[in-house]
Order: sequence, then C-alpha cells, then structure tokens
Amino acid sequence: MRERSGHEALGAGIMVLTMALYTANDTIVKLLGEAMPLGAIITCRGALILAVTLGLILVLPGHGPGALKWLGSRAVIVRSLWDTAVTILYLTALMHMPIANILAIMNLSPLAIIPLAAWLQGERPGARRVIAVIAGFAGALFVVRPGTEGYGLWALAAFLAMLGVAGRDLSTRGIPSGAPALVVALGNVILVQVLGMAMLFFAPYPAPSGAEWMALSACALFLGLAYVLIIVAVRIAPVSKTAVWRYSIVLWGVLAGWLAFGQVPDAPALFGIALILASSLYVSFREWREREKKNPAA
Repeated sequence: MRERSGHEALGAGIMVLTMALYTANDTIVKLLGEAMPLGAIITCRGALILAVTLGLILVLPGHGPGALKWLGSRAVIVRSLWDTAVTILYLTALMHMPIANILAIMNLSPLAIIPLAAWLQGERPGARRVIAVIAGFAGALFVVRPGTEGYGLWALAAFLAMLGVAGRDLSTRGIPSGAPALVVALGNVILVQVLGMAMLFFAPYPAPSGAEWMALSACALFLGLAYVLIIVAVRIAPVSKTAVWRYSIVLWGVLAGWLAFGQVPDAPALFGIALILASSLYVSFREWREREKKNPAA
C-alpha cells in the first residue's frame, strides 16, 4: 500500500511539472505567433523535437532501433491521433483567443476525465472527491474569469481540444507497458509534424531568425519533456488520481501571465488560487486517510 501511495504522489508531482512545461511552451508559441504562421511554428519546433527524440531512442539503454517497432502498435497510433487533434485545435484557438480564456476552457479536462475513467475503466471516485474537483474548477474560473470576447468558433476549437485531452490520456492507459515512453512520444511528434508541414505549404514562411530559432528550441525542449512526462504520469497512477493536479496549470498560467504579459493577479484571482490548492490538498488528504483506515499496518 505504501508503494501504491508513493506511485500516486509521484504521478501527481510529475503532472504538476508537466503542466509547467506546457505553460512555458504555450507562452512562447503565443509570442511567436505574432509574427510566424502556426504551420511554421509547428514544423520548425517539430523538427527539433523529432531529432532529439529519435537520437535518444537510438542511444539510450533499453531502446535502440528495435524499439521503433512500437510505432506500429495500434494503441500508440490511436494515442498519436488523439494528440495530433489536440495539438492543432489547441494551438489554433491559442492564436486567436486570450490565454486566460483558453485556459478556462481547457481546465474542464480534469472534470471530463473523471466520468470517462469511471465509465471506460471502472474507476469509481467518491462523491467528496468529485465535489472537491468541482471546487477546483470553480477556483480556475475565479483565476481566469473569461470574457465573452474570447468565445465563438475559437472557443469551440478549445472545447474540442479539451475533450481530446481526456481521450488522449485514457488511451495512454491502453498502451502496453513494454512500449518505451520516448517511442510513444515520437509517434505523436511524427503525426503532428506531418500536419504542420501540410499547413506550412498553404502559408509559406522564410527561414526563422536566430532569435526565433532560440525560442523554437526552448519550445522543443519544454514540449518534448512534457510529451514523455505526461505518459509516465498516467502510467504509474490511475487517471482519476492525477486528474485533479492538472489544475496546477492555472497557477503556472498566472505566473506566465505576470512574467510575459505583465498581468498581476487581483483579489478574485488570488481567491481562486487558494480554492484550487485547497481542493487539491483536500483530495490528497482524504485518500491518505482512507488508505490508513483500510490498512493501518501498511
């Protein structure tokens, strides 16, 4: 039981770090999007991620060229299709919506994962944990307080991306344990890269400047790590145990807004942050208490 508890805590920590990496990538991409078309960003960033990921697979112990066979696995392909749809929908919405608005919509994803996990995987969250998750969602709304100007067609794209995140993470649970996380990530990169190149064909862009390549390299590093870590997180702990920690992206989003856009949280935003943290800590504490009652000697 202690080992399981340790896995759940590690999964939560990895999820928080993954959300930080996604936020850093999104912030840079939105800044780059002021001058570069989306297809150019995806293609250039993807080329860097592809080179690094493939290189690591070829040289790391336990991987090698033979590991690439997992790219043909049905489960890996399904997850890659989910991730490709999420990437395009989300980035398209990000380019046309305020970052606060899109974060508000994307933070519905943990709430969507929980009933999906209960339905498809037999995970049964308690009523109090569901209430705590809803409270965390309410806190997210206090933080971002989306306005009507960000909604419409682009908000629909964000909503579909949010549902895609739930499907992607649930599909990750069906990938055999023998498939290396780097190879699963490579499958995502390849499909996204193909679609990015197709988009670039319709919106050509000259070679990026030195500063743009530096920003793209940072994006590639952050996103490459996030690809792998999110796979690890949902593998070592049940989806319903890590879902609530996705709300940490609101905290990272507030920090990114302050650093990149000069946005300082006001009183309602601080209240929302406190509500998110309180609900997350409550969920963890309740689950720890329940394990202790069932297995006092564990």
